Amino acid sequence: MSDVYSGSKKRTLSNILLLPEEIFDEILLRLPSKSVGRCSAVCKTWNSLVNTFVRNHTRYQSNSDHDAQLLFLQFHDSSSIINRSHYALHRDNSTCNVYTKLPNPFAACNKLPTCLRGAEKVEDLTLVGTCNGLICLVARDNEIHFAASIWNPCIRKLVALPKPGLAVYKDIDQVRYGFGYDSCTNDYKVLRCVNHKYIRQSTCQVEIWSLARGSWKSLSSAADHVILPTNSHPILPANFHPGQLFNRSGVVFVNGSLHWLQLARNWKVNKMDYLVASFDMASELFGEITVPEALRKKLHSEPRRREWFISRYRESIALVNICNDRERWFGCRVEIWVMAEYGVAASWANLCTMQLPDFWLMPLGFRKSGEVVLMRYINGDQSMLLDPESKQVSYFEIDGSNNRLKFMDYFVESLVLLDQPNAISY
Repeated sequence: MSDVYSGSKKRTLSNILLLPEEIFDEILLRLPSKSVGRCSAVCKTWNSLVNTFVRNHTRYQSNSDHDAQLLFLQFHDSSSIINRSHYALHRDNSTCNVYTKLPNPFAACNKLPTCLRGAEKVEDLTLVGTCNGLICLVARDNEIHFAASIWNPCIRKLVALPKPGLAVYKDIDQVRYGFGYDSCTNDYKVLRCVNHKYIRQSTCQVEIWSLARGSWKSLSSAADHVILPTNSHPILPANFHPGQLFNRSGVVFVNGSLHWLQLARNWKVNKMDYLVASFDMASELFGEITVPEALRKKLHSEPRRREWFISRYRESIALVNICNDRERWFGCRVEIWVMAEYGVAASWANLCTMQLPDFWLMPLGFRKSGEVVLMRYINGDQSMLLDPESKQVSYFEIDGSNNRLKFMDYFVESLVLLDQPNAISY
């Protein structure tokens, strides 16, 4: 009986391998990324076929119905003595029910290189962002000796970045990272900005890592006194300090560029001004986007009571201004601005302004519906959901869990890293 089954199985595999390549590709294109990854583990021949498919379809993403509505979430277990991170993919529907719970890649991996040893014990891993099914994670430079790692949870692959070229010294104020995709070269890049405490007396140092190159390189600045070609501009403007991000805001990848909130000196009035800085992943040049004038005036008034955040809003960016009025016990005012047409300053529009009875709120991101998820950090961590259209506020519970939601971003499954030779499998 076993011989008959074995022979039937072999004939089935042979028939599949005899399919024309274009038919085989069409089959793989219709499968979820996780299933394609499993196909690569069947045998050496299938592994070769799948890897060829991945190289020929570099921008492949799963056509699974789940992908149109997936959120990648990071939690901190508030009920545990050890404050460890947990990860999950959730469907972005009315109930936000679980799609997949994800294991910690460092804890699950038993073949970590030297630069990643001890990472599974780090409690404060920061998620920089997600892009095409990849997730960039970093730890504080003074905790363990690795810069960052790139993780594809769907195919269980991990790439450890080498040690950065720019060292961290005692006078370093902030080290910040950004992660995105260069569509011109089909490459994934990590931007690392090192900023000194004495911002007026030193320039920010910047370096960038490329998945295709596998190494770091430094970017020049206007203060480097390098000889630049005619009609060209320095890569890093002299008044830019990309490391000087607002404490609780992050870096957002939209339309091929990284975006973050920035203070830069306005030489016309000789004072610091608010703007959105950008970094084009293809040209590797910095730029800036103006902030709505009405918002700029509010940020300049009573800056100690105000915080502002940047977030991805569909295919553009949004700014969220939160003014805490704890002294008068009025709660806080939330103001949301959206750039309706990306890159067009005149298209900034006020989406919503409303008063909330809560203090110390931080936006985690927008759902596909346009609702914004807010995290409350007083009287117990709790997630809230604000609908800008109806101005209704509700609690945002996921699986009835009391875990603290720390990170949220859109997510699509992909096969990126499947054919990466230095990727770690777990």
